[in-house]
Amino acid sequence: MGIFDKADQRTIPTSETTIIASGAKIEGIFNCQTRLHIDGEIAGKVFSDSVITIGKQGCICGEVIAPHLIVNGTFEGSADCDHVEVLEGGKFLGKVLSKELVIEARAIFEG
Repeated sequence: MGIFDKADQRTIPTSETTIIASGAKIEGIFNCQTRLHIDGEIAGKVFSDSVITIGKQGCICGEVIAPHLIVNGTFEGSADCDHVEVLEGGKFLGKVLSKELVIEARAIFEG
């Protein structure tokens, strides 16, 4: 369900979440204005205006540009985010450009 203003331009509510389910694989460039939760696999570039969460079974291989990245699964590549969290059991391999980087105990970070 979309919300329309007087100019009839669609605006995206920030409470919506796009889910990439386990078993799904996306290759190429992925643009998302909503929250993004990945249990599947994305290979390529991911641009988001909101939070990207990689679930325990999820994987991103490539480049991420977003305000917030939460890694509970596997991230391999480069991340340009204001805030990056690598949770317990998460794996981050690559480059990170961030104002704030949080690495929990028993997380893997090679960068």
